[in-house]
Amino acid sequence: MRESLSYVLSERGYTAFEAEDGEAALKIFESEDIQIAIIDIMMPTMGGLQLRQVLTDRAPLIPIILVTGQPEIVESLVEDDLEFQYGTVSLLQKPVHPVKLLAEVEKRLSA
Repeated sequence: MRESLSYVLSERGYTAFEAEDGEAALKIFESEDIQIAIIDIMMPTMGGLQLRQVLTDRAPLIPIILVTGQPEIVESLVEDDLEFQYGTVSLLQKPVHPVKLLAEVEKRLSA
């Protein structure tokens, strides 16, 4: 899925960096000028929710899109998390449709 999303973004003209886990993503974040983070909730080493918190602490204005294939997580996150309620973090369910991904990325980057 990571490769597919990266391909879709690259085809639209975005520079996309891929990370196999949260720690690798954090290293990319520290070395590159990242404009938006698309994070899978279920990742090895450092999970997506933990990575989201680290990124939010370090760069509170960076737009974050979380991705999950577990609908039960979606409901509990959206109900309990003010960042979802205020629209600072968004969530896409797997499988992520390319049109939805691009629409959400463009919406987040233009906000």
